[in-house]
Formats: sequence, C-alpha cells, structure tokens
Amino acid sequence: MIKIIVIGTGNVGMHLCKAFEKVGPTSSLKLVAYYNRAQKKLPNINATLAQNLNNLPNADLILLAVPDDAVLSVAQELVGQEAIIAHTSGSVGMQTLSMHKKYGVFYLPQSFSISRIPNWSDITICLESSDMFVNKVLENVAVTLSRKREQINSQQRKRLHLAAVYMNNFVNHCYFKAGKIMEDASMDRSLLDALMQETLEKALDITPENAQTGPAVRNDRKTIDKHLKMLHKEDQEMYRSITKSIQKTHGKKL
Repeated sequence: MIKIIVIGTGNVGMHLCKAFEKVGPTSSLKLVAYYNRAQKKLPNINATLAQNLNNLPNADLILLAVPDDAVLSVAQELVGQEAIIAHTSGSVGMQTLSMHKKYGVFYLPQSFSISRIPNWSDITICLESSDMFVNKVLENVAVTLSRKREQINSQQRKRLHLAAVYMNNFVNHCYFKAGKIMEDASMDRSLLDALMQETLEKALDITPENAQTGPAVRNDRKTIDKHLKMLHKEDQEMYRSITKSIQKTHGKKL
C-alpha cells in the first residue's frame, strides 16, 4: 500500500485528492491526508485534513501541489520527512527538492479547473526521479490514474511547460478576445464554436503548419489593415505581433 499526502488543494491538488480517493479501494494507493494553509476541508474527501506540516501522518509519498514560487519553501518545511517528496510543477527543477533523500516530479501537462472533471486516461503523466526506487513508486502511483506516462528531465519539462502556455493559456486568451469582438458587435460568440472545433481537429489531423490559413499567411494587406482599424489600440500590437509571426513562419514578406 502506497500512502499519499497531498500538500495544496488548488485546482491540481483538489483533483489529485479526488482521483486518489476514487481509485483507492481498488488499487494499492491510499490518500491518508491533505493539507492547505486555509484549513479548508474538501467535500466528499474522507482523508484527514492535516493541521500543520510539522505533524503529518506517516506516508510513502508527499505530493506538493503548490504554486511554483512556494515549492522551495514548502519543501524546506518538510526537511526530516522519510517519505518521497515530489512536486507537480512544470517550471521548477527537480533539484529544488534535493535537500530530501528521496525526491521527484509528478507533472501533469493539463489544464485543471474546479468545475470540470479531468479525463485522467487522456493525460500523459510526466515523471522525474532522484533514483530507481523513487521512479518505481511514482510509476506505481501514475499507472493507477493513466496508462500514459513519460520520463522527462527538468530541462525538457520546462520546455514542455513553455509549449503548454502557448497551446493552452495564449490560445484561450485569443478565444476570449474573439468573444469580446463578437459581443461588442452584438453577436453571440457561439457563432464561432464550429470554427473553434475545426481549428483543433484540423491541427491534430494535418499539423498546425499545414492547417494555417487566413490573411496573414496570404499576405492580404488590405484585410489586415481593415482589421487593425477595427481593433482598440491596445489590441493592435497583439494582432500585428501574431501576424508577423505567421508570416515569418511561412516565409512571407513582412
């Protein structure tokens, strides 16, 4: 039995707690406790809410699902723990935890929201370990959530995290901007739903490079100039920057 404690119950930590409790009865895992500084209990979670980091129950693995800038300080508070200490950050190196004897990374390249239930079988869990023993434990934990697992080092993971920001955070912001343009014109943003779906499916099917269309790749200056005139000044720089990037990628004259 692998006994687990989750530190931090934001989007990632909360979903990990739920997932571990769900698979626990039919697996070799058990969520024995979780902790958050607000001392807020999670609904429908039977594990104990730990009162402080200095008096945690015995565990084999402590997962730090905390903000990137808190990983080091929380890890330092846990010095003396015999459990494996692993964080879930995409941008923090594994060596940040090297004050511990056994440490690693349990990174989930996925966007988590409280209101949505993740499909764990679709998520590739990215692991990094200080030694073979740690790797075996992390693998045993990961396989209960997903059959997709990947061994990547800290430098690769930082690049993966950077790519994920482009693919998720920046793209989502573009969705928001498009929606505002529709709303300002008294149109329902759902008019773009089919386009949103086709954009994703086509990129997966024929690659983003081959899927690129639009005025930038055609070097359609008249349309580009019309679009710029319709945009608020603060959005023109974003439009120009993305247009130039597309044209440079596809060898068009700027």
